Amino acid sequence: MPSCANFRHYSRPGPVSATPADNPSRPQPTHRNHRSTAPNKALLADFFAATLTNLRDLDDAEGGGALTHARAQFALLAEHVHRDSYTDTATGKRTVHLWAQMAATVGWMAMDAGHLGLAQRYWLTGLRAAHHTADPALGSHLYGCLAYQAIARDRLRDALAMTNAAITTARTAPPATRALAAARHAHVHAALGDLHGLHRSTDEAHTHLDHPDALTTRPPWLYWMSDLRVVTGQSMIIAGFADSTPDRRRTELLTAATPLIGGWLGPHAEHTRDRDGLLHGAWLARSYLRQDELEQALVTTRSLLPQAATVRSTWNHSILEALATDLDTSRLRRHSEARQASSALRAALPAK
Repeated sequence: MPSCANFRHYSRPGPVSATPADNPSRPQPTHRNHRSTAPNKALLADFFAATLTNLRDLDDAEGGGALTHARAQFALLAEHVHRDSYTDTATGKRTVHLWAQMAATVGWMAMDAGHLGLAQRYWLTGLRAAHHTADPALGSHLYGCLAYQAIARDRLRDALAMTNAAITTARTAPPATRALAAARHAHVHAALGDLHGLHRSTDEAHTHLDHPDALTTRPPWLYWMSDLRVVTGQSMIIAGFADSTPDRRRTELLTAATPLIGGWLGPHAEHTRDRDGLLHGAWLARSYLRQDELEQALVTTRSLLPQAATVRSTWNHSILEALATDLDTSRLRRHSEARQASSALRAALPAK
């Protein structure tokens, strides 16, 4: 078992650790004599649980825009875990488990801000803490997080290995966790252009989510998952944009994705008012352009403009910038509405 000094290495700012993510070790709070009592530590755990809920709300609204605040809260919890001893085993386990959950959330905020190495370090920390608390559902979730980071770095084989680990770890987890693991597996297959793997994993995800207890037994970090329409649609668009996808299959994928994301966004794209909606709306507009449905692309792009200026998300901004570039292609340069939409979108984005 590693010392706390070694475990602290994962929660300090600095380079990404080279310790393999698939060999997590157990964190152990140091045992020192403090005046604090078990009831006080239980109250502190309640405080950190409320903090975690607030961070999730911040992540939903602002993503990486709130990363500095989130990192400070994580450091506070990390210091508490490393410093205190626990005569109450249940409280100690709960506190480390909250730390693992917070690592997942702050990692997504780091990813959203474009800090891929930092995101990886948070998720590796969370994975080790989840292993210590013997929670395979949370461990599976964190393997899936690491898969997204690998996709962003174009390390698709690493991403596939992470999602395979997520599926294996989730074998005894609730149905919603298994559904998410399969959906992330599908996403990696989409990035690889493996259409057979995409459809097989998507079917598996829906099978798990169709379980009658899927929503009532889902863990707290899956509070956002009620169905897989938008997740499936996003994976189909990713596959449709993959260079290895044949043109005929590309059209099929993008056409099939449209009602999944469009229905989730709402008839008037009202769901683009939050960060996730803005991201999926941008991908939908790009998909429309690939299908030569310019009018739908323009309508969707215009629906994004009010929030494009207010959502502080580097990840979203990069996709919106890609949409503006798509609108600037040579075949659309003489189209005044496309030029106007592109200009308005770039004007709404923060200056580089």
